[in-house]
Amino acid sequence: MINFLLDLISNLIILAALLSVCCVVNRIRPGTHANAYLLFVVFIAIALAFDTVLTWLVFADSQARYGRFSTNEAFLVRAAAYLTACGVALGLSRMRSRKAAERAQARAIIGTSPYTRSQLPM
Repeated sequence: MINFLLDLISNLIILAALLSVCCVVNRIRPGTHANAYLLFVVFIAIALAFDTVLTWLVFADSQARYGRFSTNEAFLVRAAAYLTACGVALGLSRMRSRKAAERAQARAIIGTSPYTRSQLPM
């Protein structure tokens, strides 16, 4: 269980770093729309592919040295941490897009005269 938590924490730290970098890039260059969540999912997919290759090709070849890393249980714990971090990233992305849609809808209201205090949807 501790290995799962450590893997998950390290993946979430990577997500936070990607969010920070993409925020800085989006501030520096307003025309770019770097999506940190999508980059993170791609990064995790590549990491999972490399982890699969390492587990069943490299670590399995030298059991005496890397025996504890080449077991199916160790790989499943790492894969579960990868997939949980992807789920967190996709959930945060969905929350962000919902809030952006709500903000856009709130800005799309035309105010009428102050006397009537009514609002017309755009």
